Amino acid sequence: MLKNKKIRVIVVVILSLFLIGGASMAIIKGVEHLRIEKKKRQKAESIQESKKEVKEQAKARQKIALWVVQHYEGPEPIKTIEVGKIYTHGILGSGGRSVSVIINAKKQNIIEGISVDEDDNPTDPGGSFDDNEYSYAGKTMKNKTLDGVKVIYWEGKQHDERYRSDSRYQ
Repeated sequence: MLKNKKIRVIVVVILSLFLIGGASMAIIKGVEHLRIEKKKRQKAESIQESKKEVKEQAKARQKIALWVVQHYEGPEPIKTIEVGKIYTHGILGSGGRSVSVIINAKKQNIIEGISVDEDDNPTDPGGSFDDNEYSYAGKTMKNKTLDGVKVIYWEGKQHDERYRSDSRYQ
């Protein structure tokens, strides 16, 4: 009799452990599934944000290119404008924002430090070297548009072979 009670208690304890273990495993799997779903959702959101960011950057490049076409003149018409990344300076942008561009794919036609406001509108002409073929007109030539001008994203001097050997651009 005492033996049967002990056996029953042992069987009940073992069954309880199996049930508790099974429930724990189900909970762990459920939590893991939730984590995976959360990661997928975050990844999808970041992809949407990056697509939105790419569209915004393309719009910004168009604004900057139009400003360059309307404010710079040179010996030949502007056919391509390579627009670099918009850099934010200072703590939380306190130093303003700027961008560099290259006109007609010639390294001497680089214009650096064009000031850009929060809405990606250029505000100041920036600087260039003396051998630059294009100069700041000082006035807006509203009749000029981006028709026939190819606007390209430029990765910057550090990634551009044209600037590796010229010490002025280092």
